[in-house]
Amino acid sequence: MRDDRRNRLQSIILDPNKAAVVFYLAGAAAGLALLPGWHTSHRSLVIALVLIGCTLFAAFLRLKYGHRLSPLGTQIAFTAAIGIVSAAAAMGPSLHANLAVLYIWVAVYAALYFRPVAIVLQTGAAGVAYAIVLLAGHSSLRAEFLAWNSIFGTAVVLATVVYGLVATLLKYGREDPLTGLPNRRSWEERADEELERARRNRTSLSLVSIDVDDFKLVNDRQGHQAGDDLLRQLADRWRMTTRGGGDFVARLGGDEFGLLAPGSDVQEIQSVVKRLQEALPEGVSCSLGVATWDGTETATVLFRRADEAMYAVKRQRHLGRLARSDESD
Repeated sequence: MRDDRRNRLQSIILDPNKAAVVFYLAGAAAGLALLPGWHTSHRSLVIALVLIGCTLFAAFLRLKYGHRLSPLGTQIAFTAAIGIVSAAAAMGPSLHANLAVLYIWVAVYAALYFRPVAIVLQTGAAGVAYAIVLLAGHSSLRAEFLAWNSIFGTAVVLATVVYGLVATLLKYGREDPLTGLPNRRSWEERADEELERARRNRTSLSLVSIDVDDFKLVNDRQGHQAGDDLLRQLADRWRMTTRGGGDFVARLGGDEFGLLAPGSDVQEIQSVVKRLQEALPEGVSCSLGVATWDGTETATVLFRRADEAMYAVKRQRHLGRLARSDESD
């Protein structure tokens, strides 16, 4: 039960569209918080009701059509949200202090889901909008500055902390902590991207499945630290060996690695494989299986072919060792 709740929460947090619905509903809740007691003026009350209606309508639209919205569309939608909040705050002077927290939410959402440039633009737009709202209130300059600084000092600090946390989580969520190479999740995402690019541009794409031979013996005889050192050494050597134009090396788990070679056909991938083998430390061997995209198969099928080719090489190498052992006996 607890895991189900956690998974549902993660599905919301990791989906910018679902998270946007939550933010819009939170905006509606902020508007509703103004209503109890009816202490506001009639004009402010009407503005609050209009704002609540806008946020609920926006939440409905995001829930129903948000999956069709591009990242740029999401940025434009939140810019429009800044405009709506600012108009409501400017027309209802008694509301601006209550609505100011919504500017912070805009900055936090941007830090969670937008790229750095968009974060700066969204936060800056919110800052300018709130400054205009305060200046329209005809209060003292000192009071306006304190109010602006209170809100946007908080917004900037929160956005910076949130972006730093998100960047760290994304890094460790896509990077193998031992070798520093991309992990399986990054590999699968990149494989889909490169395959789509190859399909769109009608270019070649090859894939190499790599398995370190007798890695278990290294761990058993020399210890796990020696095994970890070997994996790090292989990662460093292959990272320097691959081409900088798009070759992508990842650790897929244990002693398994993979390499994507965009633009490499059947002949060109052989030179890549040769460089991988030449970079191996002395006394270390690897089994490598190669597959070149046939123009129709999925990334999963392409990798399966490379994996099968790798295991065929491993079996052939094992049979060769057995044959030599029998000859020596």
